[in-house]
Amino acid sequence: MFACKKRKPIFSFLLIVLFCTCFSSLYAETFRVAQCHIIELTEDTSFSSTKKLGLNDSLAVYIPEERLFLEGIEFKMDIPEDMAIWRDCCGAYIYDGIKPAPKAQQIDYSGSKIFFGVVPGKLSWILQLPLTKTAQFKTNQYTKTIETIPTAQGNFVFLRLQQIMKGVPDEVMNGKITITVRPILSDKGLLKIKLSKLEASEQKEENTEENISIFIDNNPYLAQDVQKGFVLGTGIHNVNVISENYRTEVRKVRIDQAKITDLEIILKSIEPTVIITAPEGATVYLDDEKFEDLGKEVVIPEGDHKIRCGIGDYEIVRSLSVSKGRSYKVNLTVDLQISEDE
Repeated sequence: MFACKKRKPIFSFLLIVLFCTCFSSLYAETFRVAQCHIIELTEDTSFSSTKKLGLNDSLAVYIPEERLFLEGIEFKMDIPEDMAIWRDCCGAYIYDGIKPAPKAQQIDYSGSKIFFGVVPGKLSWILQLPLTKTAQFKTNQYTKTIETIPTAQGNFVFLRLQQIMKGVPDEVMNGKITITVRPILSDKGLLKIKLSKLEASEQKEENTEENISIFIDNNPYLAQDVQKGFVLGTGIHNVNVISENYRTEVRKVRIDQAKITDLEIILKSIEPTVIITAPEGATVYLDDEKFEDLGKEVVIPEGDHKIRCGIGDYEIVRSLSVSKGRSYKVNLTVDLQISEDE
């Protein structure tokens, strides 16, 4: 009695394992195709690739390993008239876990069927295959949305056509279904921000992250998020870069669907600067010291300053009050005015 009680759980476990093995084998299929066609899909709004498949051909669509915008795949079938008349003569299958990896010369495969549909008696039919749980598709009477999301192991999906009716005439057997494959993309794009800093000496240093906060549409992000980029909805977005050591930079940027938008922001020091320009032959003094850097942006200390400019016997003096984080331009102009008395 005691020994039997110890064996019973083991026996039950073996039954469960055997049941699961048999259950899973029901969904594994081994099959042969006449030809395997290959398409390399990209996350490009203009991408479109077309193949002509016979009744016993297959189509493997390889998808990018890193998918930022790809939500699904559209298979648009243009069906020959003879085949449309002989409705229910062909079935379309979607498989997951296909082995071996599809190749043009490979005809024997095994995998788990996740979708079957009879090719309708229409001249056009669209299958939409989701790749994410958030995928949202537009449907109509010519469209069939597949409910199961494939695991896409090996970064491909596998579609197979197969004759399912006997007695089909040769013109139908030899017909070709034109399949056009397009990516179904989310309404988002990627913003990549490149931060550089510009000191008064005009020396750049890339990828600075010191005490910097980034706000996109008033949502805060860390400077280290710059490396991976920001996935945003399409449209216009406001970007603010704030730092204790640099001036606040404000930009507007447009994000397009499934596109990468690069935005370079050069951070300027909060040290105040001044640019002084004057005609040739003029002399300029800043705080009673001759100013030699005409036309160049130079750092100027905070506080009150005196600027004296002269050409020949003509001289003008102005005061300049300088604050942190501001830039100033001083321009000496000589104007010639002509008037006529009536």
